[in-house]
Amino acid sequence: MIEVIAYEELRGNKKGVVEEEFEEVVNELKEKYNAKLLSVEEEEGNLYTKVGELEIKFNSFLDYIDFCLKYGADVEVISPSKLKMDSKEFGNTIAHIIQFFSNFCKKYNVAFNAFVREGKDIDIDKYREGIYDEDDIHELQEDGYLRIKVVFEVEGKSEEVVIKNIIQSLDENIHINKIITKALDDKEGFHGLIAVDMLCKPFEIVEIAYKFLPVAVSIGGNNIELDISELQDIGNELSGAIFELSHAAKIKRGGTNASSIKVYENR
Repeated sequence: MIEVIAYEELRGNKKGVVEEEFEEVVNELKEKYNAKLLSVEEEEGNLYTKVGELEIKFNSFLDYIDFCLKYGADVEVISPSKLKMDSKEFGNTIAHIIQFFSNFCKKYNVAFNAFVREGKDIDIDKYREGIYDEDDIHELQEDGYLRIKVVFEVEGKSEEVVIKNIIQSLDENIHINKIITKALDDKEGFHGLIAVDMLCKPFEIVEIAYKFLPVAVSIGGNNIELDISELQDIGNELSGAIFELSHAAKIKRGGTNASSIKVYENR
């Protein structure tokens, strides 16, 4: 059971529209999650804003993540202090995140642009052979890193270029061990699959899932433990990510009356 305080905010230039949608969302949360509305705040200005503070409990990690994706609320996790799950449950949730963002990006023709760092010489051959030995990997796992294998479908000027771009765009806290490539066609440049064996924290796996939309993710180990801050950070990261994409989608559509275009169409 995961218990949170969620702050659901709606804003727009028409007070009546915002209030109507706010009531709709709150009633839906009450029905779906048995949510309790603790308080409501309103602010009038250039845009009318209404914020609801709600207490919500979720039966599983997937339910919690699905809420963050579909409702885009800021969350404060109250309990548990630690959440344990097996790698299958965590993997299923990662797959859900990938599918959700993939569907959203296709529907609204938006996407995240990966930031590629510069100025680092990369020995690609070392990554083909493997950077870490088993003792190194075990030590990282003891420090809370998860060993995962992620497959990306990519294209670029050359195989070397796309490998370097992948390495330079992944978070610097991620320990990349090994990279394997497979071309999908004989066209000019490189179009194919890149499999990356890496060690990272759960938060970074979530970032990879929504930013890069990998075609496959395999998570090693039997059990995964998230502390309360990781739970909260992951939830708010996903809420913020979907808000960012929703803003881009709203601009493409020429604006909208309330700020809730985004996710509520996908509930």
